[in-house]
Amino acid sequence: MILAVTLILLPLAVYFFAGWNVRSNAQVSLSRAQRLLAERQPDAALDQLHWLRWFEPDQPQANLIAGECYFVKKQYPEAISLLSRFDTASPYYLRASFALARSYENTAQMEEAERILKQHLEVSPGSQEAVTELQWLYFNQFRLRELQDLLERSLDYCPNKYLLLFHLLNSEHKKPIAQESIRNLNRINEVKPNQPSIMRAIGNSHWKLGEIEQAKTFLEASRRLQPENLETTLICLEFYLELGDQETLKKLLAEIQNGSESFQTQLKQDDRWHWLLSRLELQTGETEAALKSIQEASRLKAKQINYLQQEAMILQALGKKADAALKFQETQKLAASHRELYKIVSSGALDSPTVELGNQIVVYLETLGYQNQARAWRDLVQQFQSLQPTSPP
Repeated sequence: MILAVTLILLPLAVYFFAGWNVRSNAQVSLSRAQRLLAERQPDAALDQLHWLRWFEPDQPQANLIAGECYFVKKQYPEAISLLSRFDTASPYYLRASFALARSYENTAQMEEAERILKQHLEVSPGSQEAVTELQWLYFNQFRLRELQDLLERSLDYCPNKYLLLFHLLNSEHKKPIAQESIRNLNRINEVKPNQPSIMRAIGNSHWKLGEIEQAKTFLEASRRLQPENLETTLICLEFYLELGDQETLKKLLAEIQNGSESFQTQLKQDDRWHWLLSRLELQTGETEAALKSIQEASRLKAKQINYLQQEAMILQALGKKADAALKFQETQKLAASHRELYKIVSSGALDSPTVELGNQIVVYLETLGYQNQARAWRDLVQQFQSLQPTSPP
């Protein structure tokens, strides 16, 4: 009996002693693992954490470091399994969530990556690395309105405002190239099919390449997956407008009218919806309605060249020549500033900005109504001036 009790208690005693010893030295193990990870030795770091994770599988720091080790080792499913355990209340959330988003990207789970990056920025709106990552995700999917909104918002939080301003101007004047984007988008779709945003981006790419039937297939697939997605609806509406497909447009508008009230409200608050509606009303001969729609688009987003140009054309068609002439003049003034900014971007002058260049950009941006960007450029100009050496008396 004594032998039996000994055989039972001895392993338990060893287990509890080993566990106590591991827990007592937890901080030492964590520090060593962190150092090994920093030295790009993820396997050695994981070995250092082995017993701690065995005795304490929910130890947060151990799981964080182990998740980052798997990320470095490009074992992304293992990294996702560990890094997704941290919620926004965790002190380790920001560190874990960025690596988690990158892990989702590397496994072609782009919608999950976008969700995590947005959540990351809700917690830390000044995270420049998260802004940059989300920016490129939007750029590669032709989501330029969302990209510019992201960068504009981030001007109030991120420390490197010049980087944001640089990308704002470049995204406005250097659009993504469909031939380049579609190869990457197709690879993503092969690995992780049926992601609505990717399907929409592939359809948009085919449309830009003039491949209409392929574009229609992917855009409709995206709309079936997310029938009340704002971006998909707007792209489909513009796509069928360009084709002059009145039958499909009527069907699409009927589906919108039968959709949820919140979705209809979302559309009515978007200037692009009123711009497209105005174009549709012009096609059907409803000129007065088209004027009201384009004026609503301009009210929601002022100083848009294409809106003002369309309003001027409608006014001219209605015989309101004096009003049309004023709109045309405003359009020309905006277009001139837009051209000048394009010249600056295409010349590469933004790589080495000067006080003079910054002041020019401020004037053009203010003319175009980009007041937040103009204000940020003015602050940069003041910084440039403060760094200039003063001449001796």
